[in-house]
Amino acid sequence: MQQTRTITVGAVLSLAVLLLAGCTAADSGGRTVAEVTATGAERATTGDIDSPADEQGTVTRVDYPTEYDGDAIRKHALVYTPAGYDQDGTDRYDIVYLMHGAGGNADSWLGRTGDDPTRLQNLLDNMIEDDRIDPVIVVTPTFYPDDDSSMDLHYAGELDRQFHVELENDLMPAVESRFRTYATTADADGFRASRDHRAFGGFSMGGVTTWYTFINDLDTFRYFMPMAGDSWAIADSGGLVEPERTAAQLDRVARQSGFGKGDYRILASVGGSDGTIGQMQPQVDEMREFPDSFDDSNLRFTIDAGGGHDDDSFLQQLHTSIQQIF
Repeated sequence: MQQTRTITVGAVLSLAVLLLAGCTAADSGGRTVAEVTATGAERATTGDIDSPADEQGTVTRVDYPTEYDGDAIRKHALVYTPAGYDQDGTDRYDIVYLMHGAGGNADSWLGRTGDDPTRLQNLLDNMIEDDRIDPVIVVTPTFYPDDDSSMDLHYAGELDRQFHVELENDLMPAVESRFRTYATTADADGFRASRDHRAFGGFSMGGVTTWYTFINDLDTFRYFMPMAGDSWAIADSGGLVEPERTAAQLDRVARQSGFGKGDYRILASVGGSDGTIGQMQPQVDEMREFPDSFDDSNLRFTIDAGGGHDDDSFLQQLHTSIQQIF
């Protein structure tokens, strides 16, 4: 299961961009970041993130079989269910799949089962308790095949590229056959019929995974939250090095899907002091050149003012975006 890990020019550029935190780019039309930024919801408070809610959800580990490089392996994901979730009840729940960045793993945001609530769980618990969002199931998987959470961005990008196969065939059936989502059957037909109740999001390389999910799984997901990560489908760091071709590909995917603009929504975001703004902004600007597929109604780009490439900004971005889905 050894795999060659080569850093490409695009990956090197990605690392360089990360070091340029705080730089502001303008597109060919002369627009600045502020002029292409959607107005987000109010910011999460320290209490939202650091203080446990009175009513807390539960985190469950789900193990499932999958394949990597031709070998059968076992992986796991963590599943957050909200306070009051009743497996034997009649209620069904929207579901969000949330992917970590390079160097992370399935436990990065929800911890290990039995631990005290993490900051992500606190945020979800508090938002649900305050009726800012409806009760929701959140899944945190990993694109890594094993415990080697390499920071090699090209390697992570290749895993991102392949992840949709595992997502469709292994992870979604394992989770949605067990928990009360809107999928009445845990197969392709059930997932397509319930796509209005399913979202995918991710931060950094998890944002890259999110764009791949849009490309490959638009028939089973309606909402997408790429945070601090551009599309690498055309090239590593495609939003920086090939923004026009990257946007054109996403337009083709949208047009060929058979869905209208009102049938999908992208909530893109990035920290204002995060160097990956230089990758995301050119891509979003070029996507807006395809108004038959993307406009302000279904493509929103939010800047977390002063936010960096870190967990604090991830939680702020999620706080804003998750209130605009479902």
